[in-house]
Amino acid sequence: MKKNFAIRTIAVALTFCAAASAQGLRWINVHGDDVEGRGWSEGLEKPFDRIPKRFASSLPSVWGNGVTPTGMFFEFESDTTTVSVRTEFGSNRFGENNFNFCAFSGTDLYVFDESRGDWRWAGAAGHGTRWQRVTEYSLTKNLPPAKRRFRLYLPLRNRLLALSLGVDDASQTKLVPPRTEKPIVYYGTSIIHGAYNIRPGLALTSRLERKLKKPIVNLGFSGGARLEPQAAEMLAEKDAAIYVCDPYHNLNADTIRKNFEKFFDVLCAKRPDTPVLLVGAPPLLNGWLYPAQVAADEEKTRLFAELSKKVSARHSNFHYLPGGDLYGSDEVSMDGVHPNDEAFACMAAKLAPVIADLLRK
Repeated sequence: MKKNFAIRTIAVALTFCAAASAQGLRWINVHGDDVEGRGWSEGLEKPFDRIPKRFASSLPSVWGNGVTPTGMFFEFESDTTTVSVRTEFGSNRFGENNFNFCAFSGTDLYVFDESRGDWRWAGAAGHGTRWQRVTEYSLTKNLPPAKRRFRLYLPLRNRLLALSLGVDDASQTKLVPPRTEKPIVYYGTSIIHGAYNIRPGLALTSRLERKLKKPIVNLGFSGGARLEPQAAEMLAEKDAAIYVCDPYHNLNADTIRKNFEKFFDVLCAKRPDTPVLLVGAPPLLNGWLYPAQVAADEEKTRLFAELSKKVSARHSNFHYLPGGDLYGSDEVSMDGVHPNDEAFACMAAKLAPVIADLLRK
């Protein structure tokens, strides 16, 4: 069976290559060192993983979600009129209940608009994409000839093993090296991991990067932001411009009491000259219907405020932003917890100036 599977995989790959040749495309292999937003470069099991394999034993829930290319992108300059992508994934799962296929497995293309001085959306994996372990699709076709700067966001959730960029065979195309300045390191829940985004470029960290024009390492882990001291040690390994922590919906009151102070004492002490921003969150949006839920959310919010005062008394680099109004409305979620794209836009608009102010201090 394994041999037959290998033969089928090779046959599929050869079919794709033949189709690409017929279309006059040249394929450029993109490597892990070509992308921005990858937290570590050493000790990775696969080239587009976010964290090293050594965290698998000490932070298993983090490691299980840390092998996705969430928040990563690469840039290239080209006069190509066509942009295509070929991806190879680590599983046959291409979507899930809180990630549509385009965000879970797809890529998302932006082009820099020189006249406006910002990035604008250009194309994404469509709903009609025929997803397979090796998947190929076009993002743009028949662009007017011109030299442009492109940015391609990688999938939010599927483990990416390999990626190739398809451009016109006769085009002048070069990859742009990632920036080397200190990044914003953003730690959080499935909300930061990108749940309910419709495409990768609309993830919160991607929105913030375009607003702040600063590299960001996305360390959002679905179900895994529990403020373990080992997670603080992991974050502190990165020489960040600022640490942003958004763990609210992965915590209950007992976990907050157990982990909150230890986590922030470790992170703030190890990086005393770097701002650490804790972001709160709205309570469950339909929780007002359930008295027990109201009580639980009120206790969590009270603990965040009380323990933040204690931590800030010990560490001048710690800051707390209550997040009760971050979504802007109580009609912007499918499940009461995860924001939709409208809410993510609201979050980015409110968080960007706070982060920018702390970066200036």
